[in-house]
Amino acid sequence: MAKEKFELVFLGGGAMLSALTNRLRRAPATPREDVGAAMHDLGRVFEARRGGLTHASPAQVARDLAAVSSELCATTPRRVIVDKHLDAVAALVKEDDELTSAVERVREAVAGWLD
Repeated sequence: MAKEKFELVFLGGGAMLSALTNRLRRAPATPREDVGAAMHDLGRVFEARRGGLTHASPAQVARDLAAVSSELCATTPRRVIVDKHLDAVAALVKEDDELTSAVERVREAVAGWLD
């Protein structure tokens, strides 16, 4: 590969990384992005605390979270479906305060977007 082509590829890769870094670190700008950020946080908290759930099946929580994500990605998300699965997750993780507050953040973000 010629030196010029290598430099071009290298600079292009650096620009892509810079753009991704800035995109991932900025605050959500729209209600839909706010929902995505809240869901990401909920998923992160769930993965970190899944081993500590004593009264809930981690597999069931994961299924309900997947259903919420799937519904939120639909062309026209139905709030009743999202709320049903968030209620199920909240009931399953009620013993964990951090997970419960993460579910409530998602619920608030969804209300701000779909209402």
